[in-house]
Amino acid sequence: MVKISLVITKRYKRTIIESTPVILMGSLLTGLVMSYLIIWATVGLDPLSFFTTFYQTLVSYTGLLESLLFLTILGTAISIAFYGSYWNVGAEGQYVLGMLGAIYVVMFSPLSGFLSGNDLVSAAVLKLAAILLGGALGALWSLIPGLIKVFTKISEIPIMLLMNYIAYSLSDYLTAGPWKGRYTYGYIRTDMISESARLTVIPGLETLRYEVVIAAIVVLVSIYLILDHTLLGLKFKFLGTNPTALKSSGFDERKVTVSVATISGFIAGLAGAMRLLGYDYRLPYNIGDGKTGFYGYTAILVAWLSFRDIRFIVPSAIIVSALSSFGYRIQMSLKGLLPPGISAYAFSQIFIGTTLIVYTLTRITKEFSVKLVIRR
Repeated sequence: MVKISLVITKRYKRTIIESTPVILMGSLLTGLVMSYLIIWATVGLDPLSFFTTFYQTLVSYTGLLESLLFLTILGTAISIAFYGSYWNVGAEGQYVLGMLGAIYVVMFSPLSGFLSGNDLVSAAVLKLAAILLGGALGALWSLIPGLIKVFTKISEIPIMLLMNYIAYSLSDYLTAGPWKGRYTYGYIRTDMISESARLTVIPGLETLRYEVVIAAIVVLVSIYLILDHTLLGLKFKFLGTNPTALKSSGFDERKVTVSVATISGFIAGLAGAMRLLGYDYRLPYNIGDGKTGFYGYTAILVAWLSFRDIRFIVPSAIIVSALSSFGYRIQMSLKGLLPPGISAYAFSQIFIGTTLIVYTLTRITKEFSVKLVIRR
């Protein structure tokens, strides 16, 4: 009788070929070639257009840096939640709540002089208050499904997905109702926030803001230190890998879940607040129609690609931001080549999907050795 078994063991010794930078570059190049072959065989796109578009994506680094920073912040928020087995798929809603908190402070709160013409506090304090309230609302939005989970054992995933749409609806209600702008030329949206309430543009890098760069670094380093050098981080890891050991050590599993939900939501809300203050400057109507950039959803991919390792958040964010930007650009090259009924957007995702599959499989084989054992 023949017995076939699959033996999976964790690797501890790795070669230079198995290092993360090599995997990153190898995956990008392999995915690039494979996806071009698929597109060429399907619609006959010439290689010059394809590789020129890819080159243009790489050299327009300022646009990549903008999305990289937000994906780093949100990817970190989601990753710390995943550490504690809190599956935060609601970062999109928390991001929107952060935007709502920010615009309230700088436009409608007693601190703001937007309506009266006189700010009660300095611009720096006003912006800080807006960012903190945005973070607080994001934390609250994450805490609601967290509390439901710890007290009723109901999964947070469907609740969070539902709350994302509630956040969209709340934003649209405020935008079309009490917060509707007076100077919007007939469009349904809020007024623009004042110049003094906006984040600071970095000279020469007009798509970047000093505050966003600082926030990305502080969030990434802080969460890394919390997870690797504090008791709270140890609790998060135990909750995600061995909750029985957490209980045996005398810690309350519910309190740890609430903590990880609050921290994760606060960071996501902070990102939304900074997006509004630094880039959007107003709330649009129908915000759920891609007007958030879907950063909250895209960042789930960043956290997943990092394999819950904070050190790999930035490389993962680089991959995702580059692929997303390339996907948008390649759509222009595909126009006129596709048969009726097939969207250019669908074809643009071939490169993204191929590269991510290669990257994921390579990362898995880097971490684990897989052998097929046949016994007679």
